[in-house]
Amino acid sequence: MRINYNVSSIVAKNALANNDARLAESTLKLSSGYKINSAADNPAGLAVSRKMQAQINCLMRANQNSEDGISVVNTADGAMSEMADILQRMNELAIQSANGTNSDDDRAQIQLEIDELIEELDRIADTTQFNAQNILDGTFAYKGYTNTENVKVFSYTEGVTSGTYVIGTIEYSTYEDTTTYYTGADSEEEEYLSVSSADDVKAALIYSSDLSDYSDVSGIKAFPDDAVVTIDDEYITIKASGDFEIKLAVNTRNAVEGSGLATTNVTTTTYTTYTYEDFSVTIDGVKYRIDSLTVGGEDENAVAASDYSGVKESLSDYFDENEQSDVDITDMTCDSDGNMTLTYTYTDTDGNTQQATLSFALSSGSLDDCLTSKTETVKTTYTVGSSSGDDCIALNITGMGAMQIQVGANYNQVLNLEIPDLNTVYLGVDDLDLTTEESATEAIDIINDAINYLSSVRAKIGAYTNRLEHTVANLDTSAENMTAAYSRIMDVDMAEEMVEYSTVQVLSQAATSMLAQANELPSKVLQLLQ
Repeated sequence: MRINYNVSSIVAKNALANNDARLAESTLKLSSGYKINSAADNPAGLAVSRKMQAQINCLMRANQNSEDGISVVNTADGAMSEMADILQRMNELAIQSANGTNSDDDRAQIQLEIDELIEELDRIADTTQFNAQNILDGTFAYKGYTNTENVKVFSYTEGVTSGTYVIGTIEYSTYEDTTTYYTGADSEEEEYLSVSSADDVKAALIYSSDLSDYSDVSGIKAFPDDAVVTIDDEYITIKASGDFEIKLAVNTRNAVEGSGLATTNVTTTTYTTYTYEDFSVTIDGVKYRIDSLTVGGEDENAVAASDYSGVKESLSDYFDENEQSDVDITDMTCDSDGNMTLTYTYTDTDGNTQQATLSFALSSGSLDDCLTSKTETVKTTYTVGSSSGDDCIALNITGMGAMQIQVGANYNQVLNLEIPDLNTVYLGVDDLDLTTEESATEAIDIINDAINYLSSVRAKIGAYTNRLEHTVANLDTSAENMTAAYSRIMDVDMAEEMVEYSTVQVLSQAATSMLAQANELPSKVLQLLQ
């Protein structure tokens, strides 16, 4: 028996301390609900759980970002829906104006509404906003620039890699016609544009094999070898595989001579054509009625018959009488005295192809009773760029501008929302003219093209909406599964922990009782002293 060192008491005290520690730990888990409350509880588990927690929070934020993106495209689609209604109304007005029952005053009133609708289209495009940011004025379109005022990047697709694409030369011409009708004092003016052929533009594209000749161009990119060029009015479209499409627009309104770094050469030519309608000519003593004949061309020294589409039908009786079937007129010339020479091919009775000529004169007497018009055309040709590296046309595709929606928890997990400029210039309806029956008829096609373009943009916006909705669903699923994994690491099993708590609580009470009894053991020594 010992007095100074009560080993039984020490053992009981240590057991009680251990039980109290276990009880405190179990109490903390039950009260916090977490299995890991400090790094000491599970160092590896804590590290994994913290990383999971960050991922879960980022997924929830990305989910909200995607929802905001859906709101953006819905706002844009709502505005475009109104623009579509306006275009439909403009189409209706164009069809109304094209009807021959309308007077000039009626068409003037229709034009007033058209002008207001054009202004409203521009207002919607310029002022539609989301969170104080314009979304239909091209702010969030892919950006592209050129080094000349006469050729601009109209649009391009996601498949076009950022960099500088080079074109040697592009040639286009503007025409301004003034037509005078000799039977009256009427005069008409018309302006139109012609771009050099698609083959010429394709040949001017700089491909990978040509890059060495343009080493001084910074960040130069080669056009795909399978590039295909198409031309539609003032627009040049370059397409290739892999969603590669660049659309260029040439300057049809304010072409600038010598503008930008790309050399711009300008030449002007004026030429005259004469059109005769409904007159007669005498061939072998027989009169034949000619529906129409246009004489003239760009060559000032030799006047050519440039349009003889009506001559074949007009002389059909002559050809039939001479047993010449399947006539194909290949050429027609006219000298300054009005002597015409017509070259044509035909199939003879034996089935052989023959060539023949026919001559007749446009005598003044035969033209007295026909409608004659004179057209003076001013042709201005712009040759933009050159084959040298310094003065070539450089297309700087920056890739900037699209609205980036952060749709993931990690770097560069983004969805680019590209919303093009939708003002009337890009829709092609900025200068609609419904004041004449002819211009109203042309406007119908122009407005239909604008409707189709706007519909394609809306379809793209709708695709963005569907993508974002799928993104939201995927983020919800990812966050759910990540949270479940996080919970397995961090959350305490309450039922299991209550068993532990009850066990430790009983052990703690038993240890307390045993410590009290162990402390009474030294008092038994007093019995030896009695």
